[in-house]
Amino acid sequence: MARRWWAVVATTVLVVTTAGCVDGGASQLPARVGQLPEQVRGLGPAVFAVAVADERRTDLTGLVAVERFGDEIAGVAPDRRHAEIALGDPRFPTVADGLAEDRRAAVLTDGRIVDVALPDHVYLRTATGVGPQLSITGPRCLIVRPDGTVEQPAVEAACVVADHGGVIWQERPGDRFGGVDLTTGAVSPAISLPTYPFAAAPDGRLLAALTDERPARLIIADTADGSWRPTVEVARTFVSGVFTDAGFAVTHLRDGLRAVSVVQPDGVVRTLLSPVGDVTFAPAGRYALVEETGSGARRLAVLDLTSGSVVPVTEAPEPAGASPAGTSPTAPAGDAGRPGPTDLPPVAGSLAVAVAGEAALVVELPYDADVRRDADLPNRVWSVDLASATARPGPDLRGVSSATVLPSTGASLAALRLGPSGDAMTIDTAGTVTTAGSLATPRTAFPDGTVLHDLHDEDGELRVDRVLLTDGAGHRTEIATGGGSGQRVGGVLATPDGAYLLVSLRSDRGGSRPPGPEDALVLVRRDGTGEPLVLYQGAVLVSLGLTTE
Repeated sequence: MARRWWAVVATTVLVVTTAGCVDGGASQLPARVGQLPEQVRGLGPAVFAVAVADERRTDLTGLVAVERFGDEIAGVAPDRRHAEIALGDPRFPTVADGLAEDRRAAVLTDGRIVDVALPDHVYLRTATGVGPQLSITGPRCLIVRPDGTVEQPAVEAACVVADHGGVIWQERPGDRFGGVDLTTGAVSPAISLPTYPFAAAPDGRLLAALTDERPARLIIADTADGSWRPTVEVARTFVSGVFTDAGFAVTHLRDGLRAVSVVQPDGVVRTLLSPVGDVTFAPAGRYALVEETGSGARRLAVLDLTSGSVVPVTEAPEPAGASPAGTSPTAPAGDAGRPGPTDLPPVAGSLAVAVAGEAALVVELPYDADVRRDADLPNRVWSVDLASATARPGPDLRGVSSATVLPSTGASLAALRLGPSGDAMTIDTAGTVTTAGSLATPRTAFPDGTVLHDLHDEDGELRVDRVLLTDGAGHRTEIATGGGSGQRVGGVLATPDGAYLLVSLRSDRGGSRPPGPEDALVLVRRDGTGEPLVLYQGAVLVSLGLTTE
């Protein structure tokens, strides 16, 4: 019986790679190169993109399906001999459009090929998962829904994941925009706006944008009736805000003081807190971590964006025998055998904050004068659970004078780049904090709290031969991928048994060429021991299902 990868991805990592060290000419590909070990279980049906030749051409891309990942693909008759495929994470659904004589289109989901009718004028290259079993394609947009249906918002539509949350689609050419419901995939009508929206509500109905005047004003647009109106003044270069159940929560100036307000679709502005210091919004729109200044001291607090309540952040001591700080969240204060919470000390410097889910990583930075006086000054680090307004001490840190929030790599992870060392510090949605060196760039978090990083060499070039795993206990494990010259590391997934990573190696030539010798799937041990095992060569994993075995 099939089961969603979504439910079990926490336990295993799968890495797909291009194995340049594997012998064999292009005429022998695609092929299964190695046997999947018997102890790797739970991998079900799979669909691969492979090179297919006919009597006239050798540069066609087709689809091969097998009943179980690990089965032989050499000699298997292609299900599609010439197709344009939107490639992405194989855990999410995607689509393929039939070309030439075989015009059959398909949805690829859970390792199966399902016939479907696609609209005309599609152009497929990439697929991006934006919700459970929901994807968008590019460069021309199709919405691939959980029920297997596909919708084209408009012939020339483009879809993007918005900077401040949600999915926006644009009717090109022009200035008409709509949203996408992240649960159902329903598409809202397109409306005209003066600037490109930077956020969409989770149901796709409301959009946030700016006026084109100076100073800029926030617009909350309702796609249901096309209405919008200018509201509060905001900085044009950077807007700090998020959609909530009631509207768009935003920081702005009110009577010369910084404030957090919720702007409703009808233009009504409800101020929740003013004055306020630094503000960082959680992406789900329920909470914000704020510097509360009303008491005269600067203290961390959690602002509930629905009720408007402000709860000071407290720190509960670790119980006897607890894991080291930064490994896993503590239970809420008040549990049997745990001491009660204590007040978090007032903020004494500036703050760097990164938020994943409802967990916030907070690093206190000293002021310049303090740095000049003591370059080895200790930094205070907290992992804050916004739902309970409690903080745990993070890893020991010294001499950090600056920190930059790294671009988002997905909803499961947030990260800071610390200066002057260049080290990376991450937090996942469970509040687990990990650290990595300056040559590591966080890629994704796995459900067990480990974090996968790309590695760079001393010249800043991305390495293909190794990746890095870190955890909240401070362990750092380099893992050989088997990659080499002419390759790059594509997707990395976890296997359900928890012991392996499946790495996808891809050719670094890019373009729309069919898979070749550089494209491979490699199995590696998560503990870094043993040699990489090349499973498939000349193939790209497009869709993967799981079983309950």
